Amino acid sequence: MNVTIPLVSFCIPCYNAGKYIKETIDSVLKQDYLNIEIIIVDDGSTDDTRFVLKEIKDPRVKWFLQENMGAAAARNNAFRQSKGAYIKFMDADDLLNPTCIMVQLNKIIEHPNSVASAKWGRFYLPDKSDFKLSPEKVWKDLPGIDWLVDSLIDTGANMMQPGIFLMPRNVVEKAGPWNESLCLIDDFEYMVRIITNSEKVLFCEDAVLMYRSGLANSLSGRDSTINMRSALKSLQLGVAQILRTRNDSITRQACANTYKRWAYQFYPAHKKMYNELEHAIDSLGGSNTAMIAGRLFTILSKIIGWKNAKGLKIILTEKQT
Repeated sequence: MNVTIPLVSFCIPCYNAGKYIKETIDSVLKQDYLNIEIIIVDDGSTDDTRFVLKEIKDPRVKWFLQENMGAAAARNNAFRQSKGAYIKFMDADDLLNPTCIMVQLNKIIEHPNSVASAKWGRFYLPDKSDFKLSPEKVWKDLPGIDWLVDSLIDTGANMMQPGIFLMPRNVVEKAGPWNESLCLIDDFEYMVRIITNSEKVLFCEDAVLMYRSGLANSLSGRDSTINMRSALKSLQLGVAQILRTRNDSITRQACANTYKRWAYQFYPAHKKMYNELEHAIDSLGGSNTAMIAGRLFTILSKIIGWKNAKGLKIILTEKQT
C-alpha cells in the first residue's frame, strides 16, 4: 500500500444491475485520482450482470459471485476483498463526478479519524438531464455527532447514502460490518455507526454523488412486512447508537423526529410497528416534525386528519390499479 498515494477501494454490491453497472464503473474509472480498485460482488444476479462484468478488462476492476444473501452481505464480502486505505461503498446504479475522490481524499488525508462527505442530487432520466442537487444544511464541516443531530432535527429525514462518503479504513473497521439481518434502510444504521465513530464529517464542495431514483424494483420502494421490520430495527439500532454517543434534549428531539418521520410510513399497513414507534417517540419527549407530503394531502390532513387522509389516498390508489 503506497503511503503517499493511498489506494482507494470502491466496494459495490450488485443484484440484477446489468442495465446500469457499466455506467457506474465507468464513472469510477474516469476519476482524476487513479490509484483505485473496484471490488464488485454480484449477489446472485439472474440477469446479464455477470456477462457485462466479464467484458470489463481494466485490471483495477475485480468481481466476485456469491449466492443471493442480500446487499449488506455483498458489501461485507467486497470489503473483505479490498486492500485500500480508504473505502467508498457505492450502489451499482449511482454515479460520481470525476473530481470526487481527489477532492475527498485531499480533505481527509490529514484527518485519519474523520470521513469526507459530498454534494448529492437525484436523477430519473437515462441521460441525466433532470439531475438536480439537493442542498442540505449539513453541507459543511461538523463533528460527527453534530452532523447527525443537525441533519435529523428539522424533519427526521437525512441522506446517508454511503456513496456520498469516503471513509478511512480504520474508521470502517472500528464501526464494524454491515448488519446482514437488515434490508430496508440498512444504510441508516450503518452510517450512524460510521459517523459516531468519526471525529468529524468534512464537506467537499467539488465532490458530487448522482443518485439514480425511480427504479421500479428499488428496495427502498418496497413496503412488505419483512422490509418494514428491517426499517424499524435499523431505526431502533441507529437511534440507540446516537443516544449512546450523546443524550441531551436536542439529540432526543432529533431521534424522536426520526421516528416520527418513519411512523407516517408504517400507518396503517403496519399498525403494531407504528404503535411501537409512537411509544418510543413519547418516551423521548415527543416530536415536533410534520408529515412531509404534497400540497393536496397536507390540506386534506388539516380537514380530516392525516390518518383519514392517508386511508382515503390508499382507497383511491387501489381503485386506480
